[in-house]
Amino acid sequence: MSVLSQFCLARWKSVDSLTPTALVYNLSSDSILTCSDDDETSNSMEFSKVYPESSSQKTIFSSVVYCIHRKEGCEWNGELRKLKAHLLSCSLDAIPCRMQCGQQVSRLAHDDHGRNFCPNRRQICDYCQVEFNGLQYDSHVGTCTMEPVYCDNKCGQKISRKQMMQHKAIECGKRLVACRYCAKDFSYDTLQAHHAKCGRYPIACPNQCDSPKVVREELESHLKDNCPALMVSCPFKEAGCRFKGPRFSLDKHQEEGMKQHLLLMCGLATRQQQQLSTLRSTVSRVSLNYTGTFLWRINDVQTKIAEARIKEGFELISAPFYTSQYGYKLQASLFLNGNGSGEGAYVSIYIKILPGEYDALLKWPFSHTVSFTLYDQAANPDKACNIVESFIPDPTWENFQRPSREPDALGFGFPRFVSHDMLKKRHFVKDDVLFLKVRVDPAKNMAV
Repeated sequence: MSVLSQFCLARWKSVDSLTPTALVYNLSSDSILTCSDDDETSNSMEFSKVYPESSSQKTIFSSVVYCIHRKEGCEWNGELRKLKAHLLSCSLDAIPCRMQCGQQVSRLAHDDHGRNFCPNRRQICDYCQVEFNGLQYDSHVGTCTMEPVYCDNKCGQKISRKQMMQHKAIECGKRLVACRYCAKDFSYDTLQAHHAKCGRYPIACPNQCDSPKVVREELESHLKDNCPALMVSCPFKEAGCRFKGPRFSLDKHQEEGMKQHLLLMCGLATRQQQQLSTLRSTVSRVSLNYTGTFLWRINDVQTKIAEARIKEGFELISAPFYTSQYGYKLQASLFLNGNGSGEGAYVSIYIKILPGEYDALLKWPFSHTVSFTLYDQAANPDKACNIVESFIPDPTWENFQRPSREPDALGFGFPRFVSHDMLKKRHFVKDDVLFLKVRVDPAKNMAV
């Protein structure tokens, strides 16, 4: 039965009224109902006159009740709100399935069992419209070939199982396909974007030459080495040739312009020679010493001494240096095996005046003090014992007059500057290197 169940709470005092009221618990809707006042004294109630009673519902549901099958032997009791759940499992409330499947089913669940769970029910598939009994339908669900399911490639489309293989093979935008040019796999919906940058994709030469389409990754090489339509300049462009045309015409141009190219190259060589001369002059000026002090490093001393002993007049010449930017131009010379009175046993050193660019503006004769210093390369600089010699030029000597050309004479200096024996006693030569300082000072003081 549907039920306003016979489980009736005969009389209850309403919260809003002291008048007793008839209440009914409806198992189907799990709610509390009441009737109109004129039915209170009646033993039966008309369904049309029953209506929900919400004001007392919370209190009523908390009431402790017995199972409606207590008289048949069910011993359950509990809150009213739990009664329906109990009846779903109460063995005394179960009845045989009306479709004769052999199962005992709760009265409350009987309709649901008949619609969805009974193996003897008849049910039509929503997709293929074929009728099955319950067991067949349960097996059929999830396997129906007409049921639409989402594509396994996650393209977002729902396709019937029957057509899924065809969809994945030739229709799905996410199916993997190989690029016909580089053979790498891509999803179909990205293939066009890949072609726009595929290194093996054939493209037309931008110069519209007669060559067939060129593979994209080889285009640079094609343009550089092979494209006959590429506009190129003549190889003699730097010499002044202004020709520019397609590569295929370059050979003819070079053949016809051979004489002109030769003249251009001669002119270029002349200009480059002038530039080199200017550059050498500039570098020479930048690298010149204008301090009046020249520190001379001499390498491979032992080898050069040995060479000086077997070569008469073996002389080492320093780079020129100046007393100032617009001053006297000087040069030092060194004889490692001696010269004149020092030959064979001493090191001789001299200085000479060279013609300079500003000699016409300088005071003559040359009168600056000149000093020579041989450095002792001792490990402790405080204990070094340098050798120093200096002189003040004699204004009557020809060597200190204004030079008119590069001098042939030695200049002026010290033929016995330092003996070979002294050279060995201290650290004047270290790691086969010696250092000499030549200093020119306008002061008239002698160096000590």
